[in-house]
Formats: sequence, structure tokens, C-alpha cells
Amino acid sequence: MNRNPYLEDRDKNDARANLPTRLKLLLGVVIALILALILQLAFLTIKQGASFEAEVNKSDETVEQGNAQRGLIYDSTGKVITGNKPQTAITYTRGKSTTALEIAKTAKTLSKYISIDTSRLSDRSKADYYLISNSKQATKIQAILEKQYGAKTAEAWSTTQLSTLEARYVMNHNLDKDIDENQAMIFQKMSGAYALSTTYIQESGVSDQAQAEIGERLSDMPGVKIGESFSRDYPEGDDFEPLVGKVSDTSTGLPADRLHTLLAQGYSQNEPVGGFALEKQYESLLKGSPSQTLISSLNGVKTSNLKYAGQAGDSLKLTINAAFQKKVQQILQDNLPGGDAQGAYATVINPYTGGIYAMGGISRNSSTGQKTANPLGNINAAIVMGSVVKPAILATGFQRGVVTPTSNTMYDQAIKIQGTPTITSYWNQGGSPVAVDADTALERSSNTYFVQLGMKIGGQTYSPGEQLRLRSDAFQTLRNGLAQFGLGTKTGIDIEGETAGYRGPTTGANLGKYLYESFGQYDSYTTLQLARYVSVIANGGYLVQPHLVGSILQNDVSGKYQKTVWSAQPQLQGQVSLTTDEWNIIKNGMYRVANGTDSHNTGSGLHNLNPKVYAKTGTAETITNGHTTYTDSVVAYVPGQPFAMSLAVPGLNSYLDGTTGKISSQIINAFWDIVLNKPS
Repeated sequence: MNRNPYLEDRDKNDARANLPTRLKLLLGVVIALILALILQLAFLTIKQGASFEAEVNKSDETVEQGNAQRGLIYDSTGKVITGNKPQTAITYTRGKSTTALEIAKTAKTLSKYISIDTSRLSDRSKADYYLISNSKQATKIQAILEKQYGAKTAEAWSTTQLSTLEARYVMNHNLDKDIDENQAMIFQKMSGAYALSTTYIQESGVSDQAQAEIGERLSDMPGVKIGESFSRDYPEGDDFEPLVGKVSDTSTGLPADRLHTLLAQGYSQNEPVGGFALEKQYESLLKGSPSQTLISSLNGVKTSNLKYAGQAGDSLKLTINAAFQKKVQQILQDNLPGGDAQGAYATVINPYTGGIYAMGGISRNSSTGQKTANPLGNINAAIVMGSVVKPAILATGFQRGVVTPTSNTMYDQAIKIQGTPTITSYWNQGGSPVAVDADTALERSSNTYFVQLGMKIGGQTYSPGEQLRLRSDAFQTLRNGLAQFGLGTKTGIDIEGETAGYRGPTTGANLGKYLYESFGQYDSYTTLQLARYVSVIANGGYLVQPHLVGSILQNDVSGKYQKTVWSAQPQLQGQVSLTTDEWNIIKNGMYRVANGTDSHNTGSGLHNLNPKVYAKTGTAETITNGHTTYTDSVVAYVPGQPFAMSLAVPGLNSYLDGTTGKISSQIINAFWDIVLNKPS
């Protein structure tokens, strides 16, 4: 019998040893795949299990945001300047996966019961609504476009590119001319909302009938609700609106110049937002935080639970006294002359804290005579102010050592420099030399005294008929002296739109303007800058930043009480260093302006005030409507009292006609009567 190796050696060899090589390879691949599968399952379960679980929960739970009541704005006494007026509104909350077609259907249904303003309906939204409402026509337009551009090009179009081309086709061919604009506008507002955010469709004016009809059909209009909105009102009068600002409503939407920024911050296109002034400056505080409702879905059944009740916006308490602000406005309104007068601006400030009590302003159209409340003219109207800056020039002279408290007498005389017009003081137009000291120069407002002082600061002692040969840094030195008092620099007030004023050119033919700079007839400043400047003199040399908001108030958890969460503290911006004797010369000169007996005294309109004020008047020659006109200005303070003021009235036809004295006296008396409750 032949031998069978396999049967005889079966107990000696492993069966795997006899497997073909191909089968061994296949077995190895299978084992490797099984191991890879096990490793992947372990990775998904252990490493990424939490994220997948969160994704599942996300699919089943969404958070819907509501709207928050805006914070209020109070005056310094607690009166509401800007409040909220509640009213019934129609709102829409866009679902997480709501399609444009579903929005269009809801808009069409809702349009049966309300009519809204369509003035801001965009052509694009109208075209989009047409395409969504006419799907067959949209398909035809798509075919036309594919044929026009070619199939290969059309294949590369994104959804956004295609919809843009289709909308453009609709607009170019005026296909949407018969579209219901009310429906399209509602669609535009709904489309502008982010997923799960709430926007207003009709913010006010919802009739009782509309409420009832919509309320009965809410199930037919997913996302639509009857809610509440708040519009701004002004219990103390509309004159405060230019100062506190205004809030946009659904009809205006987000401002175009901030649209992309606000959208990036999570705003909806129709969401209310502060448009200007304090409403804009403090938008992040005033807007509040919206409520959050957790929407859960399980087996097709939706439930909602309030996750966060929301928080009304923080409120602002201003340093402005509403009654005093209104009085200042009325004084300016009543005393502003006609003719070429362009307006009147006044700021009253606490020189120690920088808090502003009132910032009144009237702009006047000198052609029509129409007057407009313009309190922000105090920060954005740059005016050549004249001699009110002379105390700052004198301080610079002291610091440069060209005059001293015991040696400061010069002659008021005609200034004759080659290549420049002759300069004289209004009370000595003949130019005969008259010896005056610094105190008298301030009281009489001697232009030529300060021209000579300015020349000494610039490195030249005046000599009649000679050329101007100032140091190269003379202009900058003089301007630095003014800037230490805040003149020519922004104050940093907590409201937008401030200007630093205007600084004229200083080289070539303009070098001679230095002489006019030395008595306030060249560079321009704002009325608020003057208020900060005189505050430096009042408080002993400290440059303090002005502000309008004194504190920020926040509602407690119950919403019934408010607590102060922030209070303004004086912000020091610089310091003017003078000796006591130097300060005394400046202050004595200003006291004499408002109380002196010199025959050429410039502050006679302030002489009868009680308590006594320290002041400096100023006049600058201007041109208005082709006529020679004047800007009259005043700065004043009371030592040891929280009071300093500035006043500017540009475009007066009469020189020193008493307008500024009359206005100043009335404002100062009103301050004691209203703010401090101390009858003048």
C-alpha cells in the first residue's frame, strides 16, 4: 500500500501549516479589519461620545430668544428724561430650520390682518418674494439663465449666486410689479431675523380686531406671536432728544453705517438700536439682555420652559438737571438776537468733578431766522472765541518767565509790525501809550498788552516798526500753553461727535497770525472746551474730563428696585503749575472783570450778581453773510462753589451790545435757584 503522508503526519503538523499562502494573506486582512473596526468604535465611544451626545441633544433642544426692555435715562434729580411706553406688538420668531417658502406662506397669511409701512421695502426682497411665491416662474427663469450663460457655467453656480441672478432678472424685467408690497415687507422683516431670534413685525398701532383675529390663528402662522414692545418717550419734553439721542424702530431698521458691525454682534436687521448721542454711546448697557426659552421636541411633541427671564437694560443717571437744562434753553431762545446771529451755546459744569449741569444750545439760520434746539453745538461747533483765552496766555507768560507777579506792567499802545495791520485795543484806538499791569489788562481786555506778551513768549520784545522775528517754535509754544488748559484739544466727553476745533496754518504769510493768536483771534474752540478751561482756574489748576453720565443703575432680580453699579469719578487729564501769587494775579483780574470799577471795564453785565463771580469776556470779529459780525463769549466761575460756565454767541451785528451779559446773568441766577435751591 502506498504511504499517505498527511494521514500519517496529522498528529505531528498544525493544520495552518498546510494552508495555501493566499488564504493566509486573506485571513490576515480580515483580522486587521476587525481590529481597525474595534479601535474606531472605541474612539467614537470614548473620545467623541460626549460631542455626539451633545449633537443629539442639540437637535432635540433649541433656545429661543425674546426681547428686553431698554434701560431708562434719568436726570440728576431722578426725573425720567427718556422712558419706555409699552404697546401691543406682533412679533416673529424664526425657527432653526425654517425655509424661505415657509416664511413666505406665513407672511401671506399674516398680511390679511395687519398693514405695515412699506417705505423701506427693498427691491431685492420684493424680487425674492416674487420668486418664492411663483415657483414655476422661478424654474423658467433658471432655465433662461442657464441657456444664457451656458450649462457648464451654470453647473458652477452656488445657491447664492443663482438666487442673485434670478432676482436681478426679475428686477430688470419688472416681473414683480404686481406683488403685494405689504406681504413682501412682512416677508422682508421675517427674513431679516436670525434663527431662534425674535423681531417685531408691527411694533405699534395693532388694533383690537387684529389682535383677536391673529390670536385665533396663531397655529396657522408658526413663529408669530402677540407680544409687547416699548417705544421711547420723553416725559420732560422733546428738547432733550438731541442730547440723549434716539432709538431706531422696525420701520428704520439698523443704521446703514453700522449695519455689518451690528449684525456681527448678533442684532437682527429690524432690531431697535441707539442711533446717536447717549443712546448710541451707551448702547451696550441700555439694550439689556433678552429672555431665553428652551424649546424641546420629543416624539413630535414640543414643550417650552423659561430658561432665563431676561434683564432690562441698565439705566443712566445723568449729571444734567432737567429743570435747569430747560431753563438754559429758554434763556438762550428768548435772548438770541436777530440779524446775522447764528446761535447761542452755553455749558454749565462742576469744575471739581466734570459733571455737566446743563448744555444748552440754539442754532439759528440767519437767512430765515429759524431757531433749532442744538445742545450738541457745544461740542461740535468750533468758534473763534476772542479774549476769553487771555488768562491762559498770561499763565503761559508766567511759566516762561517773561512776566512775574511783581513785574508785569507794559504799555497798551498801537502795535505796528512790518507786513501786518496795526493792532489796537478797543478802548485805546488812538494807540497812545498807557501803562497797564496784568490785572488791568484782563479787566480792560487789552489786546496790545497780550500781543506784546505773546511776542515775549515767542522770543521777541516789541519795538515799533520792526519785523517779526519770533523763534521757530513760537506758535507751538503758545499753543502748548493754551492746550494745558484744554483749549484746542478734545475734552473726551462721553458722547460722540466732538471736535477739537480748528488750528490755522503757521508758516509763510500766516506767521503774522501769531499776533492774533496771542489775544484769541485765530484758532477756534468749542464752548465745552471753554467750560473745561475756566474749570482749571476755578479748581486751582486741574484739567478734569467733562461727562454727562453720573452713574449707572441696574434692576435687581425682582425688577422693582434699582442699585447703583457704577458712579463717575473725576478723571484728571492734566495739571497747570503756577505759584499762588501767579494764580492770584489771574483770579484778581477775572474778579475785576465781573466786579471792577474801571471806566473801561468789560464785564458790566455781571456786576449785580450775588454771589460774586469771576469772569472773562471776549469778542472776535467775524464775517457772516458778507457783513462784519462779532462772536461774544464769556467764561465765569464762583470760588469754592461747584459752578463754572461758558457762553458763546456767534454772528452778532452789534459790538458789545450786552447780549452775553444778559444771558450769563440769567443762567447764573437760575443755577442758584434751581440746582442748589439757593435763591440768587
